[in-house]
Amino acid sequence: MSRPPAPPPVRRRWRPSGSTVFIVLGVLSYLALRELPPDNSLARVKAAGVLNVCLPSTLPPFVSSDGSAATGTEAAMIERVARRIGVPVGWNVQAAWGTSPDPVDWGVRPESCDMLAGGIVSTAETQGLMQVLPYTRSGWAQLTTTATPRHLAVLTNHWGLAADDAFGWADTRDLDFVAVASAQEALTALQSGERDSVLGLAAEVAWLRDRLPGSTVRTVDDLPVQTLALGMWKNNITLKRVVTAELKLHSRFQGY
Repeated sequence: MSRPPAPPPVRRRWRPSGSTVFIVLGVLSYLALRELPPDNSLARVKAAGVLNVCLPSTLPPFVSSDGSAATGTEAAMIERVARRIGVPVGWNVQAAWGTSPDPVDWGVRPESCDMLAGGIVSTAETQGLMQVLPYTRSGWAQLTTTATPRHLAVLTNHWGLAADDAFGWADTRDLDFVAVASAQEALTALQSGERDSVLGLAAEVAWLRDRLPGSTVRTVDDLPVQTLALGMWKNNITLKRVVTAELKLHSRFQGY
């Protein structure tokens, strides 16, 4: 008795493994992201014809402004950024800068400015609120006007600065200390004799020394070095590229 013919072999369709599927999807997602248009932050500044910057009214030697012009090291950096873009700077002075824990109360909002200047310290706090664009690192220094200083002014005027470290430094030395909100305020206190020394970041202390003939400055190495930065709202990628390119030139000059 003859056997029936064997059925033809079943062709099985190839199915990719789970890992293969994830790899393919990842490659497709990457290619799709590359095709997305960049953000329009730089184009928006060019269209507006101005680079708007929020800043405190006075924070020498970093920035000081009357609203129509500005001076200081950070103001100079921002002017160079604006020249790269081909627009002037709009100095949006925030009179309430630093007067409360919430920057929104100062008037600092994305619709108010494209960039922020004013001795911003790069910390977890400031990094959580904005893109920080570091340009230099600064240690601390103490200026004295007498041989045995006892009355200290501590400069606590930087957004993000951990002032407790400075207060602890003064406390362990049994100094009579007060916090002051600006180098100008510290200068007035020194000139009047109300204070005979100042503790602050090195650039501010150097600014004070230039205005106080006969004063003495020494570095304070047992306080943490701080990173100073300009600020920008997050995800402004195209504008950030221009700012970063300029800051790299400046930072190379500063040795940062």
